[in-house]
Amino acid sequence: MRQTIRRWQQAGLGGLWDAPGRGVKPEWQEADWVYLEQCLQQEPRTYNSKQLAHKLAQERQVELSADRIRRILKKTRTAKLA
Repeated sequence: MRQTIRRWQQAGLGGLWDAPGRGVKPEWQEADWVYLEQCLQQEPRTYNSKQLAHKLAQERQVELSADRIRRILKKTRTAKLA
C-alpha cells in the first residue's frame, strides 16, 4: 500500500500503472514453432511432447516443458480446424 502511495506522489496518476517491459517474457519465438512444425511434417518418424521439448532444447536452445508444448499443439490444432 505504501509503495502505491509513493508511486502516486512521485509520478502522479501515471505512476499507478506498471512500467512497460514488466512481466514474464515469452520463452519461444514464432520461428521456433515453425521449426517444430517443419520437423513434424518432413521427418518420417513421430515425436511425443517430451521428445519435441528435447529437440527444441538441443537444436534451438529453447527450454519449454513437454506440458507447455502439448498445450500449444492443442491450441494450434484447434485453430486450424476452426
